[in-house]
Amino acid sequence: MLRALATAALPLLVLACAPASPPPAAPAAPPAAMTAAPDAREQQAQGEQLAAAFCDAWNRHDMDAFAALQAEDADFVNIFGMWWHGRAEIRKNHVGIHETVFRQSRLTSVRVETRFVTPEIAVVRWAWELTGVLTPDGQPVPDMQGILVHVARREGSRLQIVTTQNTSATADAFRAVRSMDSSGKPAQVSPAGPPAAGPQNR
Repeated sequence: MLRALATAALPLLVLACAPASPPPAAPAAPPAAMTAAPDAREQQAQGEQLAAAFCDAWNRHDMDAFAALQAEDADFVNIFGMWWHGRAEIRKNHVGIHETVFRQSRLTSVRVETRFVTPEIAVVRWAWELTGVLTPDGQPVPDMQGILVHVARREGSRLQIVTTQNTSATADAFRAVRSMDSSGKPAQVSPAGPPAAGPQNR
């Protein structure tokens, strides 16, 4: 009888002595709130600041300042499809042309549009004009125009370029860019003639 009771009680004793199951894990704390993206005005200001710094470094032919705009692992595709990887390679290839065919060149931004796709990443697209380009034997080249696209990462109050794509524009295409109003749509031309020159039409 005692043996039967002991046999029956043994599973209960085992359960009683077993370590308690750990309590269910508390739900993971939600990730810290992401930094908010700048408001629309600040987004545009940062994009214009980047384009202005790009032009300033170009026009001073200061390729150290130009390289500093690029992330260490940036890449750059120029209008001829040459694809450079890394800040050092981008700098090296621009030094050469700024000592020769671009040594007298002057770059101007015509229109800048900035859109943050995350709070930290922006797409900056801007139209440019380039004057003063020379051939390898020193002869003047017709003025050039095109559109640069940067993917840039926010670093404090400024943007640093991660990747760049440059595109040459035909004269007709560039005229259409110049005629865009602030919403990005082609401006309506009145019967009296083209729209008056304004900041976006300079």
